[in-house]
Amino acid sequence: MGGGAGGMGGIGDIFNDLFGGGGGRGRGGPRPGKDLRTNLDIDLQEAHDGVTKQFSVARPTRCDECDGSGHPEDADVRTCTQCDGRGQVTRVQQTPLGRVQQTTTCPACEGEGETYSEDCAVCDGSGITREETTLTVDVPGGIQDGQTLRMEGEGAPGEPGARDGDLLIEVRVEGDDRFERDGADLHLTEPVSFPQAVFGDTVTLETLDGSVEFEVPAGTQSGETFRLKGKGMPRLRRRGNGDLYVNVQVVTPEDLNTEQREALEAFAEAGGEEIDVSEGFFEKIKNSL
Repeated sequence: MGGGAGGMGGIGDIFNDLFGGGGGRGRGGPRPGKDLRTNLDIDLQEAHDGVTKQFSVARPTRCDECDGSGHPEDADVRTCTQCDGRGQVTRVQQTPLGRVQQTTTCPACEGEGETYSEDCAVCDGSGITREETTLTVDVPGGIQDGQTLRMEGEGAPGEPGARDGDLLIEVRVEGDDRFERDGADLHLTEPVSFPQAVFGDTVTLETLDGSVEFEVPAGTQSGETFRLKGKGMPRLRRRGNGDLYVNVQVVTPEDLNTEQREALEAFAEAGGEEIDVSEGFFEKIKNSL
């Protein structure tokens, strides 16, 4: 092929990286396409449920005009004058250790042994153009931040007769305001009132699986953690789900009405403590839980 990717600006550097520079096909057969990489952002709910996502990626693709050949069908075929049709050139270099002979792929014909009278006007002879493509990928439930999905054959095009590369998609799972993730387990902080902690209560938790009823036992201490089995993330490539750990935090009100104040003073007196509520009784109760 003649003109190369010179007329395509910055894309030439991409093609050199994808196809290994100016080495061409050589004598080892057509070179397969290289793998490409991209990123995909999802939220924690999508990572839990699994999701089908559409995304766009700019990638090199085989030129439709010349079907990747780099030249029109009616272009005249010529024997490469630089390598005399061998597809390789030999260079002899004088070194302190003597003459060294090095054989490399011919840069003029890229190892084909032939050149053409005309390059493709669309791809400037590279056989490759660049386009934005919309693809669809299925993200499995339970995927973790940084894991990679592979789409076979959606990478860079190979040389004619060779397979295309793959597209590697690094999944980035966004953080969540409510949940902290530890593998397949989730952690949640749930505020409850002082009476709920003292007497026990049933509260509704919004989990990634939907609403569940959570029993707060009587006498629950602030900072105590409870496990809800199977309410975490799906285990990727394994059965079942992780667990949800609920960390209970007792919240005390900043302002008390007269009735609340009298009730708590009576509570303190019944426990044998003489405490002025206005001087931090609630803070003392909170710290003691």
